[in-house]
Amino acid sequence: MLKKVLALFCCLMLTCTNLAFAEQTENTTEGNKIVHFEISGYTFKYKDAPDSAKQHYEQLCKEFNIVPQPDDEVFVSDKKAMLSDEDMSMGTYSQNYGTYDPDRATIKITGSRNYTISTRDLVGYGHITSGNNVHCVQIMLYDIGYNVNIDSSFGPITYDAVKKFQRAYALTSDGVVGYNTFDRMANLLDM
Repeated sequence: MLKKVLALFCCLMLTCTNLAFAEQTENTTEGNKIVHFEISGYTFKYKDAPDSAKQHYEQLCKEFNIVPQPDDEVFVSDKKAMLSDEDMSMGTYSQNYGTYDPDRATIKITGSRNYTISTRDLVGYGHITSGNNVHCVQIMLYDIGYNVNIDSSFGPITYDAVKKFQRAYALTSDGVVGYNTFDRMANLLDM
């Protein structure tokens, strides 16, 4: 009888121990850490932008044979440009904070705009070409140092920056932002 009780006790211990370890494994992350980043600056209409921002935008447009339009948005990071009080009054200040959760495959943007995107969605020609997903790609590329306009529209300038980024980090250089490209960009921006 003692052997049966002992055997039953051991079986219960093994079962409970396995369940405890299984629960612990499910609740832990796979070693991925949550990444935080921030970008802030001023957005101007092209027609109202400071001369230095206009010249930079014109040069960027010229590279892609694009004619600047009066209502095009021109973003100037407050880290990258010295703006006078008068210049700042002509623009709209925006500050965006990003949180990338690789386990949930999401990027949450808060601040001047608030939204959450899935890093499993594809952004680029033939996929998502406007809206929050493109905005997220653009603010990340801009903060990394690529010359893109943050206008939430995936055009030739954004496409070229994505391809350059992908080549620089040994990713598939197809100009389409998917999980691997989002992951690499977010990890470069970790504060």
